[in-house]
Amino acid sequence: MAYYEITNSLKQKTLIRVIGNGNARINLSQMAKNAGENVQSADISVVSGVTEGVWKVYRGNDANGNLIFELPAFSNFTMTELDSSIANSSTSNVFVTNSGATGTLFIQMSKTSTFTPALDSV
Repeated sequence: MAYYEITNSLKQKTLIRVIGNGNARINLSQMAKNAGENVQSADISVVSGVTEGVWKVYRGNDANGNLIFELPAFSNFTMTELDSSIANSSTSNVFVTNSGATGTLFIQMSKTSTFTPALDSV
């Protein structure tokens, strides 16, 4: 089973690091920095990974979702250099599989969200 770590920035970017083989699902709501942020959508802007198998990234709850891309061996795609991103199914969760025995995948998400600041207590 793959495990993952998420690093969120408020109303900006989310970095997802997936390690191991198997699969992992990252819910759109997990891309929120805190309870005041409501993530409405997230586009894939940078992908970098290494595996002896193939990384597959879907948008949805599992491998029945929309296959967005496959990454064999060592791959690095930076869509931001082309002033672009992968926005297919951007309101769906991210589901990742790795057919290799091990590997590491980084996905940077550009998100659209609203933010409700906490009320000051006096």
